[in-house]
Amino acid sequence: MSIPNPLINTYISLIQSCLNSKNPFSRAKSIHSLIIKSGLLSSSTYLTNNLINLYSKLSIFSDAHQLFDEMPQPNIFSWNSVLSMYAKSSQPELAIQVFDKMPERDSVSYTAMIVGFNQTGRFNMALKTFSKMIVDGISPTQFTFTNILSSCTLKTEGIDTGKKLHSFIVKLGLSGYVPVANSLINMYGKAGDLRTGKLVFDRMSLRSVSSWNSMVSMYSQSKRMDLALSLFERMEERSIISWNAMVAGYNQNGFNLEALYFFARMLKETSLIPDKFTLTSVLSSCANLGLLRTGEEIHGYIVRNQMECNGQVGNALISMYSKSGGVQIAHRVVERIVDSSNLNEISFNRSS
Repeated sequence: MSIPNPLINTYISLIQSCLNSKNPFSRAKSIHSLIIKSGLLSSSTYLTNNLINLYSKLSIFSDAHQLFDEMPQPNIFSWNSVLSMYAKSSQPELAIQVFDKMPERDSVSYTAMIVGFNQTGRFNMALKTFSKMIVDGISPTQFTFTNILSSCTLKTEGIDTGKKLHSFIVKLGLSGYVPVANSLINMYGKAGDLRTGKLVFDRMSLRSVSSWNSMVSMYSQSKRMDLALSLFERMEERSIISWNAMVAGYNQNGFNLEALYFFARMLKETSLIPDKFTLTSVLSSCANLGLLRTGEEIHGYIVRNQMECNGQVGNALISMYSKSGGVQIAHRVVERIVDSSNLNEISFNRSS
């Protein structure tokens, strides 16, 4: 008997809306029960795949894998769903087990493994997986390249491999894809190769805000704040990452007043909300300059806007007060931070 598509589509809609519900866990179980009662689970691979994805997103891995094991005929999408689940949740050994058992693999399979290895810092394994992908005759996609270029960026002495990949990307005609070009700029920027990074940027026919951000970050990390500023001023659209690149760049390169100026300019010219990276940088600038009053004003801004005051921001506040003559306030900040486990030992040493 053929299964009516409208009924399957109804359940798919329920699955897709589950993540936005008040109690997605119990709702997922309820939907699962309804599908079992309808008799569709064993006859619709498409429906089962969607349910596996739902459990995966909810981190209910055992139920997702059980569903997969009970499938009479899992297809490559089924295999990739389970593979991606383990790879993206930093469980590479389980991902490897699934990968090795797969009857067939595609670009999604290999890319999922590369992502998983990157997340756990196993960059050499990511590169080996990419090499195996090529040997097996699977064509990399732009998503494969953005992730494998990340491996080269994070791996020590990975620039040589990255340059070879760049040549390969050009041969495949993928250099025009914005995410791929952005990844190349990031890679060359981390390696300090400003010339090639700029060359990639200049050859882009289309650019995203991320493209501009990558260039600004590349220059600021290479102590070329003059070039970073020039590019920043040319940007038609800016995100919080754009401003952070400038604020952090000035702070890290010893231009603390400029960092504070850019922070004030961001608050005045935009409606963007500073994040923990913005706040950490400006508080560091206050600490370096010994500007207690300015630091207190930034602390007040954090409190008024009910922003989180733990982790990096808490560390920066304690450091700022300690270096600026507000040791007693530093002690009070320590006491008021709810999750003090996020404070590192350096903070306590500075305030003692």
